[in-house]
Amino acid sequence: MRNIFLRIFLVISLASPIIDALADDNFLIGDTHVAYWKDNKSAAFLLMFDDSWPSHWQVVAPELLKRGMIATFYINPGKGEYQKFSDEWENKLWRQGMVYGDHTMTHTGVKDMQNAEWEIGECARIIRQISPGKENRLVSYGQPGGTGNWHISQDQLDALLQEHHLINRPTFDKHGAVYFFKTTEDMLALADKAIAQKGMEYLIIHGVERIGPNVTYQDMWALKQDIFLPLLDGLKARSDKGNLWITDHISEHQYQTERDNAEVRKLSVDQNLIRLELAAHVDANLYDYPLTLMTNVPASWSTALVTQGDILKVSPVKNGIIQFDAIPNAGLINIREAQ
Repeated sequence: MRNIFLRIFLVISLASPIIDALADDNFLIGDTHVAYWKDNKSAAFLLMFDDSWPSHWQVVAPELLKRGMIATFYINPGKGEYQKFSDEWENKLWRQGMVYGDHTMTHTGVKDMQNAEWEIGECARIIRQISPGKENRLVSYGQPGGTGNWHISQDQLDALLQEHHLINRPTFDKHGAVYFFKTTEDMLALADKAIAQKGMEYLIIHGVERIGPNVTYQDMWALKQDIFLPLLDGLKARSDKGNLWITDHISEHQYQTERDNAEVRKLSVDQNLIRLELAAHVDANLYDYPLTLMTNVPASWSTALVTQGDILKVSPVKNGIIQFDAIPNAGLINIREAQ
């Protein structure tokens, strides 16, 4: 009997390192979940600027850059304000990390399907030609305002958007600066609402006030700088605290779609290597935005080395967890302790 207890003790003793490697605070090593928003931020917030106004590249983009932020600019390549300053749009703004959305060629409506194909499709083609990326990548679409000048049905519009891989942005209603929201506090309340609900909110802006001796006119619905700049500061502060992911519409749409259709499979785990597979039931040609993953690793690790294909990342371990980005449907993920 004594020998039996001794053998049981030896088996348990020898197995304990394996048990320790597989469990940490009641969580299995290798267990992984997808962060609800990128970088495990609490919420997402989108800034959108309409109509190709000069203040977008004169005021907005420089102020966004100062704060490390981006936005979606909905352009009209056939509109006078765009054509006069086409070099700014075609060679400069996108190089600063800004993203373009389709706001039709001229912002004058559509007469019929043939005209709509040009107004919507040509704008999308120009956007993809201007800025680098996959030929048929997703582009955000913003319906121009105005009544009585839109002569195609909703079904016809939906067919055009699908044909050109365009994603309809959220509505202007109750989200337009100056028209609906007039104070910094009201606009920041949108961000706080998103944080409280762990969701997404957005603000659509037309012009922004331009100040200087050579300024002879203001863009449409120009938002005063003493409202706009504190708005950016408030959004930046919330982002720095980990509460807000400030991004463009398509990145948010891709992340949300992939996240809602994602599955992480734990393929193998031992003391030295964790192997995962990240799958998402989406069109991988259109939905290839990196998702943020949180993975439990052995408590003895201080730093992890994560590889997926040719991508290599070093991730610090915090409380037995690493955080890293991976692309769905893009190959196996290998995690090992960084030496």
